[in-house]
Amino acid sequence: MRDIPDTAQTLAAVAPFASSPTRIRGIASARVKETDRVHATCVELDRLGVRVEEHEDGMTIHPVEKMRPAVIQTYNDHRMAMAFSLIGLRFDGVTIENPSCVSKTFPNFFEVLEDLRTQGQSNR
Repeated sequence: MRDIPDTAQTLAAVAPFASSPTRIRGIASARVKETDRVHATCVELDRLGVRVEEHEDGMTIHPVEKMRPAVIQTYNDHRMAMAFSLIGLRFDGVTIENPSCVSKTFPNFFEVLEDLRTQGQSNR
């Protein structure tokens, strides 16, 4: 993911739902963004009970059948808030700390996400 490191957190957020481990590499540059996104993502996945291995240039995320409820720290990083909110679409125990940090790039992100979630439920 060297060419698109800003999307690594999103991949990491959906990886626990995969059927096999997901190895994300080539994102060492993500360590010098709003926060060390590699480390922060690993810490927050672990907080949810996801087995994750941190590497110098990325991480390996293992599938999980059940997560534990957690308040996800955003580190005031809009990408942390947006990526981890996706886990909340599949698991009710996710609370995003400082959700207003998304105002940097997508102020109405949570309203749009809620609309999509509601539309998805009505299409079932």
